Amino acid sequence: MNPTVAGYLVFGAYIVVMVVIGLWSGRQQKGADDLWVAGRRFGTVVMVLGLMSSVMHGGSILSGVAFAAAFGGVAILPLISFAAGFLVILLFFARKLRDIGAFTLSDFMADRYASVGLRAFTAVVVAFSSTVYLVAQIRGMGIVLSGLLDLPFVTAMAVGTLLFVFYVAVGGILAVMWTNIAQFLFMWLGLLVIIPHVWQVAGGWTSVLEKAEALAPGWTSVAGTQWTWAYLLSWWLVWFMAYSTRIELITKVFIAKNSNVARYALPTTCLLVMIFLLFGNLYLGAAARILVFDGLKTADEAFPALVTLVLGPVATAIVLTSIASAANESLLLLAGAAVAHDLVRKSWHERVGIVRSEQYYLMISRVTLVLVGAIAFVVAVNTPELILALVSYSVAMIGATFFFPLLFGLTSRRTTPAAATASSVAGFFTTLVWTGLTLAKVSWAVSVHPVVPGLFVAFALIVGLTPFTRPPPPEALARFFKPSTTPGSAISAAARLEAG
Repeated sequence: MNPTVAGYLVFGAYIVVMVVIGLWSGRQQKGADDLWVAGRRFGTVVMVLGLMSSVMHGGSILSGVAFAAAFGGVAILPLISFAAGFLVILLFFARKLRDIGAFTLSDFMADRYASVGLRAFTAVVVAFSSTVYLVAQIRGMGIVLSGLLDLPFVTAMAVGTLLFVFYVAVGGILAVMWTNIAQFLFMWLGLLVIIPHVWQVAGGWTSVLEKAEALAPGWTSVAGTQWTWAYLLSWWLVWFMAYSTRIELITKVFIAKNSNVARYALPTTCLLVMIFLLFGNLYLGAAARILVFDGLKTADEAFPALVTLVLGPVATAIVLTSIASAANESLLLLAGAAVAHDLVRKSWHERVGIVRSEQYYLMISRVTLVLVGAIAFVVAVNTPELILALVSYSVAMIGATFFFPLLFGLTSRRTTPAAATASSVAGFFTTLVWTGLTLAKVSWAVSVHPVVPGLFVAFALIVGLTPFTRPPPPEALARFFKPSTTPGSAISAAARLEAG
């Protein structure tokens, strides 16, 4: 069968499945609770699959194989940082975040620090960083679909973007969860198809590593082929912060049936993802290095080129569709919730007494999803950066903005609203400016990842300002700490805010 024909047949079948899931999920939407947290109905098995799909999507395979092929052993770092980051969520975040019954990360920031301004700023950061992350996702889909369907790169990106914007806008988090699970299972099918063929062509684990080292001295070292130890450590820090504050993971905690489901799902997901990273990315990255890397225009083409080399047309179509399909669409939903729920509803309408129906906020969210998808697509067309680099800038902004307000806010009653706000704002803008300097190739900036100065500033401010600024009201603390430690007030934090 012609490879392009096979591609259209397999991808066409995938489109049918995604559209059906989106339409079915859309029929379940009755209000914001259904759109954003799916009625908090999911048990442990579904949560594990949903969390896995949030981390190990198509972009993870595409960028992970590219990163491993280009730089070598340094690609093992996500194993360490992923485990450490998930441990932070498990020990410090999961139970309290689920128990407060929030919709979004902004809900936590507003409730814990009794601050409408911090809610609004959090929403803006979430929407902005999600858009940056989606740029990387769209470019990844474009690379795969352009080869699969024999389309121009921009056209392929447009096809992928239109598809996932449709079913997320129609079906909400319910569609995201079930399409993510379907995509994840499909992606695993693709990996199971390709690995035996790569093993036959390139050799086993030891053989592949030895060949990669011979072609690129230093490939099997911890620092890889090109990295300094300073940049290596900053990169590890990036991914530790990424996984401990990854908003699509934290917000999925909100949709668990209860806090025990969230806590059991996290370590199980961590173990499965580490296996995935080790064999999916490092082994396939080494194979790509020795089989196809020298003929590539960009490292991001490594996985599609490897698949095309070792598989026939139908199997190639299955594997590439599985990778192209598995985008991280929950980021798009987060952007919609940030605008509709946090900015329009909570930060504006409820503050001035405007009452709108649930359907109104659903409409605002869906319009936002379309606009964010369109913006991300336009930016993706004009962005040449390596996909994993784009992702790292996005997660660096999230980490520098929210890590310390989350960690200190959930573990210490003393952390103040002013300190948390200063930490978030300064951490975000420091990281953003440093990212701009890095992209501009400023010599002193490129030696350290933007997350490092961002975290330094954020930590200094939250620690330095807390002793000298006013604590949050006791009723705000009562939601996160034992009531006996916060003598009560009958007025809720929300009522206090409305009163003045």
